Parts: sequence; structure tokens; C-alpha cells
Amino acid sequence: MPDTLRQNLKLSDTARQDARDKVSGEGPFAGDITLPGMLEARLLRSPHAHARIIAIDTSRAEAVEGVRLVATGRDLGLLKQTTYGNWVHDQPVICTDRVRFEGDVVAAVVAVDETTAFRAMELIHVSYQLLPPVMDIHEARSDAAPELFDQKHPNVPMKLGRDTRTANEPAKNVLFSYDFEDGDIDAVEAGAAHVFTDRFHFSRIGHFYMEPWICVAQQLTDRIELWSCNQDPFVLRQDLSELFGLPEGHFRVRTAYVGGGFGGKSYCKHEPLAVLLTMLANAPVRLLMTLDESMLTLSQHDGDLVLTTSVDAQGKLLSRRTEIDLNGGAYADASAQVCARAAYRSSGPYRWQAYHAHSRVIRTTTIPAGSYRGMGGTQASYASESQIDMIARRIGMDPIAFRRLNLIPPGEPFKDGDSKVDADFAEGLDRVVSDLRHVDVPTDGPWAHGKGFAIGLKDGGSFGRLGKATVKVTTDGRVLVLCGAIEIGQGATTVISGLVADVLKVPREWVRYAAIDTDVTPFDQGTHASCATTLTGNAVWRAAQKLRGEILELAAGELDCAAADLDLREWKVTGKGLSLDLKELVRKKFGRFGFELSADGFVQYPKEADAPFGAKHLYWMPHWVGVSLSVDRETGEIHINDLVTGVDAGHTLHPGGVRGQDEGGTLVALAQTLFEEITYNEEDELAVPTPLDYRVARASDLPDRYQSFILEQGMGPGPMGAKGVGEAGMLGVSAAVANAIEDATGVRLTSLPFTPEKVLAALDAAAE
Repeated sequence: MPDTLRQNLKLSDTARQDARDKVSGEGPFAGDITLPGMLEARLLRSPHAHARIIAIDTSRAEAVEGVRLVATGRDLGLLKQTTYGNWVHDQPVICTDRVRFEGDVVAAVVAVDETTAFRAMELIHVSYQLLPPVMDIHEARSDAAPELFDQKHPNVPMKLGRDTRTANEPAKNVLFSYDFEDGDIDAVEAGAAHVFTDRFHFSRIGHFYMEPWICVAQQLTDRIELWSCNQDPFVLRQDLSELFGLPEGHFRVRTAYVGGGFGGKSYCKHEPLAVLLTMLANAPVRLLMTLDESMLTLSQHDGDLVLTTSVDAQGKLLSRRTEIDLNGGAYADASAQVCARAAYRSSGPYRWQAYHAHSRVIRTTTIPAGSYRGMGGTQASYASESQIDMIARRIGMDPIAFRRLNLIPPGEPFKDGDSKVDADFAEGLDRVVSDLRHVDVPTDGPWAHGKGFAIGLKDGGSFGRLGKATVKVTTDGRVLVLCGAIEIGQGATTVISGLVADVLKVPREWVRYAAIDTDVTPFDQGTHASCATTLTGNAVWRAAQKLRGEILELAAGELDCAAADLDLREWKVTGKGLSLDLKELVRKKFGRFGFELSADGFVQYPKEADAPFGAKHLYWMPHWVGVSLSVDRETGEIHINDLVTGVDAGHTLHPGGVRGQDEGGTLVALAQTLFEEITYNEEDELAVPTPLDYRVARASDLPDRYQSFILEQGMGPGPMGAKGVGEAGMLGVSAAVANAIEDATGVRLTSLPFTPEKVLAALDAAAE
């Protein structure tokens, strides 16, 4: 590609396509949808972690003027299947017999306005028989714990590839298990100079997106129309089809801008309930959560990770055993995927002679857990990079040199049967070490100072992913892009539109990203795994190139020359001393009403049984982190002096977008590392029930100095070697901070978050 075109691609940094819409408030979100006669729905949720529903009296609520209906579990007759989930279908549309977490839905009120709905909701009386709650994974696996489900559920078996085994609901209160075994680990351990076992606890946080969860549904004569902030419109359409026993084409799903998701708006949530309510009311219904309710919809997985790692006398890593128990909460959602990903990614960016991983998702009576930015990679990187540092210090090696000795080089398969590593891990490590500055800090008093480093890692995409796109150009040269990449704040619309503009050589303002509508938009598997640019972008790229070729062929026929001799720019064709206005050509060729020229692009990565996940991963997503911090040995306070992070974008299509994803994710991870956490109190009630109680990062939490860098190692599978980076920023932060704390104080913290109380407890224990 010419250098000038590469330079132009980076000018997109100044032209975020959705900027004006969002800054002005004019951009379309699901919450802006208003339909004639639209009713408002509100949900009554369980105040108990675990209880049996004895009776529900809705008579007083139904008598309130303006109430159209009150739905409970008795109204599920319109559904063919009453539970949903990603792999295991266990979450009820409305609870019928039991509630399994504080926040489970037991009734829905539909009224003329939200004030009436709220007032009526308070008049519903539910009689409960309290049951023993199960609040953590250790309690759930005890003999005394109640079984949260009496029978197995409909499921989709997770069929993976070589060296793997999976099981849905294999034991009491176990939702899913995953095993991966590569190499003779017993023999390798027997020959090792050192074998170390360490345990880590990963905490739980909420997605805390600013747009509350919302869905608008209406029933027409022959179909259901749905507007949702969901980032999987085609997957959602399939779920609704299965739940209601109706053809997929019966449902039309539309998605506008999504006000943040971070995984919390993946897959099916309360959309089936919204559809049920519109069918019962025979009127459009809007189901809008409060931010409090959004926190109850989904969370990240907390859990325990135990790593046993062997090393030879020269410091070469030999083997690792990984044991992971994740807290899946009350229902499945996407826990099975997170479970498998966390186990596989726990090997980190290192070579192994043998690697075995066993992971499970344990059910508890807490908020359901599911997709969260990093999808198991955050948990895995935290434990792996913490132990790597710990081992280096134990055997007397410099942690940086220890990493360099064991990193997988570019071009070598990540594991047998998987794709080759497309990043130079050592280059990024060298960069983050060199960029972390010495910070002038007090050398006297209670403060201790240290540095820490980490290389977080996750894969991007597998399962034989595919993407399709259509690019159309009107008679006057304006371009419309149709594809299913959802704009959830990551800048997909800007990058993808920019790709098309550069291929067709038109001004960026000539390109419009079409609204997403399952009736019109080409099929897409959902905006996941940081694949919008890499996967959908490739489909768009191919469609635009194909369209460019067809336009030049059309012009060549008119000019009686070869298409290769012509150039296309701003809807004019030139070359060989010839010039042609395409607007006039189109009208001459197709008539005075003109025509739309279009082309499709399609990308599908093949499934491969010899790959551990049934298909090779599309690319590898490193996150290099360096942190300099100070610890007050009297109060336990941690102060971040300098923070450096970096990612490999392959080729950067939008520098501001890449940095925004890295820096934003890093600050979320820093909050989780130091203070952010969803907890329950001694009464088994949420200790942080509302956003006002929930501590997230503020501007005052920014490090004294914070910088990020982008490497362009050019090995990605996307357009011009691009790779996704959206989830990378979460990966390496917690381990780097833990490593810096040990460097400063000599004590190792292994349980997130690293609060002052935990720091003081560790210092006291070391002193004793």
C-alpha cells in the first residue's frame, strides 16, 4: 500500500464519525424510540438471595388506573421454551417457582407511564419461603449446600478440538467444566529443578455502562419488531425464534448506538420478556432498567485460581497445571465460554513442554456472571503474570530476564494445532521497561517504592468465525456500508467507514454507516472478542475492493481501455489522458433514474478439529504494563506514580481509538486492582446495591503520570495487518501492581482488590 494512503488512514483520528451525534445528544439510542400508544414496563425483583415462591397476589396492582397488565410466571404459555442462556438454557424469562439471587424477576407491570408502573409494582404481594442461600463457591460445593437446580437443562454441547473435554452440569451446583491436557505433565514435573504452587483470588466487578439496559418491542400483524441495546442482533433473533417457537423471520431486531457494554449487553437478556409483554398487551412496550437494575443483570466472574508451575535449573519454564473455580452466580449466561477461555489463556505468552488446565463454573445465589471485557483473559493474566514474577524472585532471576527467556517468539504456534503467534512479546516488554520513568519520591518516612511489569495476553476470535458486508454506491457517488458491527463506543463505525472511503477514494463524509436491522443488514455473529475491525472490517474491505473493480470495469467498457489503466477518485475515473464523470455514465447506462452499484464481501475462517478450540484463533492480543508505585507502610495506602501500557494493533487504522481502548480498559482494571468490587454483607444482601454506593474510578484516581504506546508489528489478519485491541487494556494491570507491591515491600498480595487493609495485614504477617 502506498505510504500516502497509509498516512490518510491515520487522519481518521480527527474524524470520529459518531462524535457529533454523541456530543450533541442527537445520536439514536434505543431509549430514543417512541411508538404510538407505547406502554411502560417495570419489573418486580426478589429481595431474597434464595427462596421458594409460595404465592403472588397482583390484584391490588391490577386495580390501579392506567395499569394494562401484570405478568407473572403463570403467563409463560406463549413461549415454547421458558428458559434461556448461551450454552446452558437455565435462566427463566420470569421466575415460576424459585428465586435464586437478589434481583431475580418475579413479576412485570405494564402501564401507561413509568410512574403508574412503579406505583402498581409496590402493591404486588409475594409470599416467599426462605431457602438457604449459597453465597460463594466453597459453600456451593459443600455437602451441606442445597442443590440450586433439581434437574439438568436444555443445552448446546460445546464441541471443541484436540486435547479438550467439556461437560454441561456435571455435578451438584457445577454449571460447566473444561479440561485441556497437552503433554506428559507428570514426567516433566519429575525432572524439574523447582515446582511451585500458588493460589490467587480474583474479585468481581460490575459492567457499569452509562446507558441502562433497554428494549422496545411491538407486535405487528405478522411479526415482532424489537429495538434493543443488545450487541448480538442476529443471535438474539435466533434465541427469540427458539423461545417462542416461531420462524426467525418473524422477528425484526434493530440496534442503534449502544452506550457502553463491556460484555454486559452480549447475548440474550430480558428481550424475551419484552416480547412476551408486547404480545400480552397487544401494544408497543418499552422495558427500561434503572442503573441499579442494570447492575443486577450481569457481573464479572470472581473466583480462585491455583497454578502449579515447574522450572529447570536454568530458569526455563517446563510445565503448568491450572485449577480454576469461577463464581457463575445464579444462571449460566456465557459462563461456559469464560470458563474455557480462562483456563486456556492461563498459560500466558510462554513456551511449555506440558500444560494441563481444569476449570469449573460453580453456581451460587448471586448476580449471574457472564461476558466481561477480556472474557477470562483478565483472570488468567492476573494469576499467570503474578506467579511468573514470584517464581523469578524465588530462583534468584531478574523478572524481566526470566520472561525474555521463556516468551514464545513470533511465528511459533501458541499451542499445537493453534495459530502462530503474531506479536513480538519481547519488543513490547523492552518498550514498557524503557518507558517507565524514575519518579522523584520521598526516600524517608513510611513510604516504600517499587516497580512491576506484566504481559497480559488473550486470543481474538475462534469457533470458525465469519462476517459478511455489502457496500453500495449511489448514482452521485455517495456510499452506504451495510454490516453488523455494533457501535458500542469502540469506534467501529469510524474505522470501517474509513476503510471504504480509502478504497473508493472518496471523502469520508461521503460514506454513511447504515443502521443495523436484521431485515436488511448482512448476517453477523455479534460484536465480540475485539473482532469488529479484524473480521467484519475484512468483509467490508473485500466488498469495497470488489466494488471498486466493478466500477473501473464499467468505465473501461465505456472508454474502450483496460481497467488497470484507470484510477477512481471522488466518483470520477481518469487515466490514459481520459476522464469520465461516473454520475453521467451511470445515467447513460441505466437510465435517467440512475442506479445503485453494490458488492458483497464475505470472510469465514475454517473450523479445524486439530485446533484446541475447533478453529485456529484469529490473532493474539498482548498488553504490556509497567507500574511504579509507593506504599505507605503505616496506612497501607498505594499511590501510583507512573503507569505505562502498550498494545500491538498490527497496523493502526485509528490511533485515537486504539489509545482510548487501551487507556480506558487500563483504568477500569486499575480500579478493580485497588478498590472496585461487588460484595455481599453478612445478611447475604448486596453491600453495593446502587451506583451511588458503588466505587468506580474517578479523575482523581489517575496516576501521577500515565502514558500508552501503540506497536505496529504488522502481523494481524485484518486489513493491512490490523488487529483488535478493545479488550487488551484490562489484561496486565493487576499483576503488574501486585509485582510492584512486592518489589516495594517484600510482601505478596494474592487476593484482589489490594485494599489498604490487605496491605497492612500482609505487612503485619511478614513482620511476625
